[in-house]
Amino acid sequence: MGAMRTFLLAALLLAMLNASAEPSVKRIYLTHFSHTDIGFTDMPGVCREMQRRYLDIALDAVLATMSKPAERKFHWTCESLVTVDDWWEAASPSRRKDFLKALRSGQLDVAALPCNQSPFQNAAQWRTMLHWIPEDLWRQFKPAVALQSDVPGFPRAGAMALLDRGVTRLFVSMNTELGGPPFSRPSAFWWKMTDGRRLFVYFNLGYCNGYDFFETTHWRRGPVPFAADTRYRPPRAGEIFRTDEASLRAAHAQCLRLVERFQKGGYKHDALILSMTNHWRMDNDPPFLALAEFVAAWNKLGLKPELVFTTVTKAMEATQKSIGDQIPERTGEFTDWWSSGNASGPREVAASRLAKRLLAAAQSPLWGPMPASGATKVHSLYKDLCLFDEHTWGSSWSVALPWSLDTQAQFAEKAMLAWRPMGQAEWLLSQRARLRLLPEGEGLFVANPSRAPFSGWIRMPANSLRGEFQSLVNPKNGARLALSFENGVRSWTAPKNPGELTRENTAATFPDNVPNQTAKFWIENLAPDSFVKLRLEKQGAAVSNRRPDSPIVQLDDQGWPVSARWDEMKQPLFVAGLCDFSAVKVNAFAPRWTLKDICAAGGSKRGDELRKKHIETVPATTEGKATVEETPHTLVYVQWLKHPRLEWAQRRLELWKREPRARVTLRFNRLSSEAPEIFYASFTLPCEGTLPRLSNGGVPFTPFNDQIPGTCRDYFALDGWADYATPDGHWLWVSRDAPLVGFDSPEIWTRRQTPPKHPERLLAMIFNNFWFTNWVADEHGVMEFQFDLVWRDKLDAPAVADSLVTEPVVLINADGKDDPIVMQRLFTP
Repeated sequence: MGAMRTFLLAALLLAMLNASAEPSVKRIYLTHFSHTDIGFTDMPGVCREMQRRYLDIALDAVLATMSKPAERKFHWTCESLVTVDDWWEAASPSRRKDFLKALRSGQLDVAALPCNQSPFQNAAQWRTMLHWIPEDLWRQFKPAVALQSDVPGFPRAGAMALLDRGVTRLFVSMNTELGGPPFSRPSAFWWKMTDGRRLFVYFNLGYCNGYDFFETTHWRRGPVPFAADTRYRPPRAGEIFRTDEASLRAAHAQCLRLVERFQKGGYKHDALILSMTNHWRMDNDPPFLALAEFVAAWNKLGLKPELVFTTVTKAMEATQKSIGDQIPERTGEFTDWWSSGNASGPREVAASRLAKRLLAAAQSPLWGPMPASGATKVHSLYKDLCLFDEHTWGSSWSVALPWSLDTQAQFAEKAMLAWRPMGQAEWLLSQRARLRLLPEGEGLFVANPSRAPFSGWIRMPANSLRGEFQSLVNPKNGARLALSFENGVRSWTAPKNPGELTRENTAATFPDNVPNQTAKFWIENLAPDSFVKLRLEKQGAAVSNRRPDSPIVQLDDQGWPVSARWDEMKQPLFVAGLCDFSAVKVNAFAPRWTLKDICAAGGSKRGDELRKKHIETVPATTEGKATVEETPHTLVYVQWLKHPRLEWAQRRLELWKREPRARVTLRFNRLSSEAPEIFYASFTLPCEGTLPRLSNGGVPFTPFNDQIPGTCRDYFALDGWADYATPDGHWLWVSRDAPLVGFDSPEIWTRRQTPPKHPERLLAMIFNNFWFTNWVADEHGVMEFQFDLVWRDKLDAPAVADSLVTEPVVLINADGKDDPIVMQRLFTP
């Protein structure tokens, strides 16, 4: 009996030791997909073809294992609807049936989003994102989860768009480079929207980190070889995820080490979701077909935690059910650290924003119903713009080798996603205007396709008038508008003397300072979504001796305005520092590696020391005194600036006389340099201590106060406006071209969490090439940025902001009618 007791006691102790050795994570859901970069590893078009082929491989693997035991079935998640859409369009009817069969089996999964996005989509784009595929396919695919990989942020507008489509789960796999997650991971939380709805969010590790739980060395080399480089290849079965017992036990030991690390870091749940990509390049990689056999061999050996090879949808369903009542609830905007990279290509960003404005104008109700063919075109152009706002901007070598053929080719393909929609949307808007206004007969038409009244100058080439006219008359009320002329371009002729060339015109091909080349007239308070018909006349307009009162303007010693106040205002529209230009430079050897060190140090004492040592802000100086011109409707100030990073720079301020409004235009010629730098244009408003209301994707938020904790507060992506609401009224700042702002002073990865001392000082980030990969290294030459400031006692900020950057449509129609064939075949969208 004593020996038996000793044996039983020893057995009990051994069982207790074994039990204590087992991890508290009982189950790992292993998911597999290809991280979709539309570019970066290869040309964007090549990436899309490869992804389509990867889906074929995955589908074949699913079909081949469909009849096998559950533990040996292959599973695949389609991260991107772009891939699924491309594949479906190319697939035969029988192949489409196979796809739907695989979906029904649960081994194939389709996620809800087309791509991994940067936070620059407007509300219309988010509608396009969630209607990427035909509605009948959406109903058949039934996406239940969305994936956002790589990008360290996700707009709340996107979360609400997902919920609108019935998608209630978001699987986030952030990259840690130059930003990183706002809190520890793996973890999960409920993301509560402003309307009370909630999204279940799982903070995965990196999309490729599942590999690291089972392998101790990286198989990939390069690290990003081109798919066409025949010196590299994807790994084969037996080269990674081996299934012999020794390899499995080594993998098990590695898994336990990492699980223990995350448990010590605070992970408390008994299930864990991991994702894995292949190890050829990690990005844009094919399925690893031997993964199912590895999982089966692991479980057959009885290793713990149990591995469950599954799809992201199934893993998220199970995890939500298991831990949904144990996780915190969070609210606010999920701002993105990587958004600053878009400022490396300011021209292309400006083109994309123009395209969005033109598409919105083309859909104005003033033109009448949009034809079905036109609606199809609008959807296609919004798709292009969504792909422009996709997070991949170029080659992995884009900054290291900015002038290589691959870098230039990748960005050329990317940039066309902005340039093509710009041109096509411009043509579409002209078709809409012609179809609506040409039947109205002879006249000059001005149409306002925005949501708020328009007051401002209408400009056009003088030769478009086809005659010597001096005024325009409104036939409805007899009002006569003065037509005036100013210097401009005389195309396709040689300049006659240096006076016909402006300072900017270094090409000296066509003269651009020739008198009477541009005609202009003033339109006052043109109602939203309306047009006015005018008649050109050779008779001049009577000049009124009474001009509207001008605002009270204070100037600095160089003649540049430091404030302007209208009668109805208690405070000025702006204060000193209007459109001040500055550049941030990095004083270091191999400066982008120093920037990585600064990012890693963040807001710590070490980070402050590095910024003090290496970061320098260099302001522009004035070249001379500002000039001023008074017109019947506005005051115009122009000043040239000097800066060591610019060939030349000019800022222009136009003040409206009848309303508290200003327009500032900043133009400069950036000198070529691959060195990292940030350019800012700053604006200081008389709203001391006031945090503005911003908007992203049509969803308003207040920076610092209305954000998920730990998300980016150094700078913000926005729709284009900032509304400062005070007891004395609303100060509205609007940016036509630059959709990134900071506050108070440049924040170089300070990882600020509290509001700055002076949020009333707004910094438009107009150029930034700090990144070491993916973005543009050296966009140089002439750039233009336009900003508007408005004060109102009350205002609808989105509508007013849209109207300030929406140009009226001008159509000149002669007497007579166009042939119906021309109207149908040329001018009907």
